[in-house]
Amino acid sequence: MSSRSSIHEILHTNTGLTKETEAEVRRAMGQTLKKIDAVGIEIARLQDRLVLLCQKKRDTAKFIEAHEGLLSPIRRLIPEILQEIFWLCLPVAHNSVLSAEEAPLLLGQVCHRWRQVAYSTPKLWCSLHISVP
Repeated sequence: MSSRSSIHEILHTNTGLTKETEAEVRRAMGQTLKKIDAVGIEIARLQDRLVLLCQKKRDTAKFIEAHEGLLSPIRRLIPEILQEIFWLCLPVAHNSVLSAEEAPLLLGQVCHRWRQVAYSTPKLWCSLHISVP
């Protein structure tokens, strides 16, 4: 009978150990502790690798986020279509107010292209409400 099976047989008993069996248990525990240490080292190595991979994933996602706007369909609209959309953004209940929180000024704050289109569209500016304090 191998010593491993003899150790297993007495594991759940109160039987005393012979010196040989005790020595075998100590050797087995020593080998197992080395395995635990090796697994711990491998875990640490994998955790370091995981940190690097997570950073690489974040960097890649930032690239996508920064560039996805380049593919936006609104970029393909010709200025005349944007002008019509901007005109539909004007308030219908009253004349436009010169306010940065309302069209047409608000539209010019979106981006350079929208500012150019909005400022070069006369019908957006033909009826403005100017409050005099």
